[in-house]
Amino acid sequence: MPSATSCSKPLRPHAWFSPTLFRKNLTRFWPIWALYGAVWFLMLTAPFLSMGGTGRFRYSPGSFYPRGFVVELIPIGAGVSFVFGILAAMAVFSYLYNSRPAGMMHALPIRREGLFLTNYLSGLCFFLFPIAGVALLTVPAQLYAGCGADLTSVFLWAWCQALMSLFFYSFAVFCAMFTGHIMALPAFYVILNFLVLALCWLFEAMASLFLFGFPFSRTIVDHPLVSWLTPLLRYCETLRSTGAPDYRLTGLPSVFAYGLAALALAALALLAYRRRHIESAGDVVSVSWVRPIFKYGVAFCSAVALGTFLWSLFFDTDTDSVWSLLLFLLFAGALGYFVAEMLLRKTFRVFRGNWKGAVGFSLALIAAACVLEFDLTGYETRIPAAEQVAQVQVDLMGSPAPYDSFNLPASLTDPAEIAQAVALHSAVVGQKDALESQSRDYNWTTVDSPYGTIDVEELSSASFSLRYTLKDGGVLERSYSIPISRELLDDPDSPAARLEALVNAPGVADQAYFSGSYREGDRLISATITAPDREDLFVSTGSLESLLSAVHSDLDAGRLGRRFLLEDMERYETCYYNDLALTFQRADRLSAYGQNSDPQLRSDTYTITIGLQTTASDTLAVLKDLGLDAVLVTHLQLSAGS
Repeated sequence: MPSATSCSKPLRPHAWFSPTLFRKNLTRFWPIWALYGAVWFLMLTAPFLSMGGTGRFRYSPGSFYPRGFVVELIPIGAGVSFVFGILAAMAVFSYLYNSRPAGMMHALPIRREGLFLTNYLSGLCFFLFPIAGVALLTVPAQLYAGCGADLTSVFLWAWCQALMSLFFYSFAVFCAMFTGHIMALPAFYVILNFLVLALCWLFEAMASLFLFGFPFSRTIVDHPLVSWLTPLLRYCETLRSTGAPDYRLTGLPSVFAYGLAALALAALALLAYRRRHIESAGDVVSVSWVRPIFKYGVAFCSAVALGTFLWSLFFDTDTDSVWSLLLFLLFAGALGYFVAEMLLRKTFRVFRGNWKGAVGFSLALIAAACVLEFDLTGYETRIPAAEQVAQVQVDLMGSPAPYDSFNLPASLTDPAEIAQAVALHSAVVGQKDALESQSRDYNWTTVDSPYGTIDVEELSSASFSLRYTLKDGGVLERSYSIPISRELLDDPDSPAARLEALVNAPGVADQAYFSGSYREGDRLISATITAPDREDLFVSTGSLESLLSAVHSDLDAGRLGRRFLLEDMERYETCYYNDLALTFQRADRLSAYGQNSDPQLRSDTYTITIGLQTTASDTLAVLKDLGLDAVLVTHLQLSAGS
């Protein structure tokens, strides 16, 4: 029940704040704020002191440039604040987790609001005092290092660390109000920080097992809302340095947004503290209405995580029935349910009077499994009409032969190609039962060739995804894994043949090679041809443009860049061992270097490698005119010869 001091007169001295308790917290728990300050002193201030008199900071505008060094340390503060936030909350509110200290503290002539405010502010000062101290020491340390005092970057560091510490500490205090057991507090803190992300992972794990065609990629986990509701992940994704020469910090909106959220969490924690019962000390969950949420949440997470793990140990996850999975889900869910009851009731004798809840949870789990397995939502059979699709992206999981710079996804906008993608989708859905029960085997065999014996692939599999952008703005994505064999590839109506035709459609190869790195205005500066057992051969500078034009011509016509889903004889006869490496120089080198965080796009040059093929008539004609065709050798000749 609330203590009598919650009704203390508002005008009582120190009713709203206790300086004595504030000082006691600072002196009693000094190792926490001292360690926090020492960590930042060693990471921020000490490097400047170690460079004193060397001039290293003064003359090196790289990672040790003063502003760059400070700004690039800011993202590390998210992890540091995450750890120390829970330590500070556990320290200043530790009296809530033992009956005698809780009774003693609430018997003091201080309002509950005063107790909360005093402890909250004292814990917050565990961060603010060290941050201010390290910032004040860093400025003269920069002067000592001979690089001048960069007050802007130091202030930015201190401001960001204060806001990140405020958020994680307030979040930990909020969690502290819902438990009466000090060891449960860090568990709740970690779980709630990653709860949304974990639930999305669990949902996707279940959906991928029960729903045919559920995307392989983490579509839900990558949603911006999931990122915002996972603070540490959001900080890691957005807090970055732009690098030289200006070293600006990105992600400041996240820092300010979580700073405002921290104030809301602190207010909610105060409301919970005012209604908290002293007798809840020692309880895993101290708020009555949170108990069923905790119980069924543990049951659900146990069912999905533990049940799926146990099932994967005993069954083939590709072919075995999901009904066997359901048995493991029910077992693990019941186990989690009763474990949660034991924690809540603090006794092992929970089976007799709580079986109804376990049965209800099991029935709900069975109902959810039936909805997914019998596709009552129509998810598995939904195929958009070709005329409703504005664009479709085709992506292959893993790079099929030949192995070069070919990189999907490719975007198809031509109505005929969209119709091909829809036909492929329909063919896969039409064979749903066969594809779900068929194992993904791989088989190789040895055959004779004019150049000797060679190992070829008879059976394989391919995983691919289709992402439709509909004309009404909607998006539909599906992923599948299908078997690949020569017989299936020769059947034009099979999913394997339709997939091969789609990825080899005219224009797809040109996108796959050039849409990633190439930008309008980039200049081809060199071209080389690899050759076995000898150095690469260079194409003369005067022939570069004609060679590039021939390459684009062959790619657009589908004579070059063909993908082979099977490592069979046709692949070995068509593909040369030789690769054509095209090196380009970026048109806007300064802009690419200064503004892009991708190291590849920040380089002055980049190389696109294309595997040569016997069908590339225009490209081979240019190489023949240059006298470079003599080094060309097919994979069949080389493999059989070896």
